[in-house]
Amino acid sequence: MDTPFKLLFAVNYLYTYCMARQREFSIKESTEELESYKPKVSGYKSSQRLNALILIKTKKGKTLLSTAEQFGVHSRTLDRWIKRYNKEGIGKYLSKEKRSKQSKIIAPEIHKELEEKLHSSVNPFSGYVEVQEWLLKEHGVDIEYQWLWKYMKTKLNSVLKVPRKSNIKKEEGAEASFFKTAQQTGTN
Repeated sequence: MDTPFKLLFAVNYLYTYCMARQREFSIKESTEELESYKPKVSGYKSSQRLNALILIKTKKGKTLLSTAEQFGVHSRTLDRWIKRYNKEGIGKYLSKEKRSKQSKIIAPEIHKELEEKLHSSVNPFSGYVEVQEWLLKEHGVDIEYQWLWKYMKTKLNSVLKVPRKSNIKKEEGAEASFFKTAQQTGTN
């Protein structure tokens, strides 16, 4: 009973690795041109894609499967990369993919209000906890701190900096004297 399974596995292995068909891909850029993109590419995935193109162009990758194995990706992934290159060209092929998903928690109306309040000169937010409380009170949206922080950093480019609490043991005139000393040493 094991023998037919082993035979089927052996045939599948031979077909996949030894007799895989070679596919011809047309890469418009020369090898030198592709090499010149290396310093411009940022990110691991983009550099992998560029190296895959170079390997295919120099015909060092005999088959799609062997090329994919060299990069540690599935052959379908490499096939997708090549289709993307043929469809969009080298510029889009090497650029980072940006996902522009709309937030499921914060609706566009809330986003607009949040943005206005964030950039308001009258009573702006002083911290992410305050934003969290405002969202819960005004809109009934309960969002975890880490997700709110990430949302505001990525979607609103916000940096809410709250001054640290002052030490209770600090002398009354210590702060003024510190700033006077700092100004004197900075101007000399």
